[in-house]
Amino acid sequence: MSDAILRAASVFDGIRADLTPDGRIRLLAGRAHIERLVRSARIMRLPLAYDVDEILLAAARVAQVELASTHQHIAYVRPMLVGAALTEHASQTSLTIAAFAQDDKLPDPIWMQIAALRRPSSDSVPPEMKAVANYQQTRMLRMAAQADGYADALLLNEHGRLAESTGAAVVVEHAGRLISPPTWESCLPSVTIEILERLAREIGIAFVREPVPLASVLAADGLALAGTLASLVPVCGVDGVPIPSGPAIGRLRDAYLAALHPKEEDSRFVGLMAYVEFSERDLLEKNES
Repeated sequence: MSDAILRAASVFDGIRADLTPDGRIRLLAGRAHIERLVRSARIMRLPLAYDVDEILLAAARVAQVELASTHQHIAYVRPMLVGAALTEHASQTSLTIAAFAQDDKLPDPIWMQIAALRRPSSDSVPPEMKAVANYQQTRMLRMAAQADGYADALLLNEHGRLAESTGAAVVVEHAGRLISPPTWESCLPSVTIEILERLAREIGIAFVREPVPLASVLAADGLALAGTLASLVPVCGVDGVPIPSGPAIGRLRDAYLAALHPKEEDSRFVGLMAYVEFSERDLLEKNES
């Protein structure tokens, strides 16, 4: 009798958590992720009993426990709000936060397929919310792509233009310029794209949000997926058409990785990542309370 099961009444988000050498938990763009969760809950009409700061602190605590028990340094943290009971107004919800330790391994270039199904538009199921319901389509499309020998699929919108992949935003390179579809092209607002746009500006690469026709994807100088854990995943081909390794995407990826693992000479990048950090003392006080 749960709304989460019967109607997919659930929203979630995903945050990268890093354990620093001095024991702090660092959440990559943590506030932006939780604010997106709050917006998704409002669109879905799921009441949320906690504020952004409470959720951030709880997420850091869960990440700390997971990393301490697994002896890893990176975790994927997933806060999920579900409609807990079937009621007339669907007003009962439950917030759960889970963390999963991750290996710090760079993904290899992948081949992708153009999906057979189009991304829903805002006047059907709004793609602006990170809802479980929106991921049923992408689940099926990823499985179909893998059955055909591809790693993942690219989704087009109702107009036949690029929207996103099954679980990440997309960056296209043309003549040294980087392009990503705007949110009104049936895309989830991407926190990672916001970070990449700031980094691109810092290193002198033009980064714009504009519609991307399918022909521009196939004729691209470079293509990559942008996601919370994977950073920038190079795409080496689409539907059997090889895609070059874009030099601008390569530079941006290097800057992103430098900001994830900052050295003294890379400190200018750190502020662009919008980290939220908690000390061991912060987390101990949370545990005691």
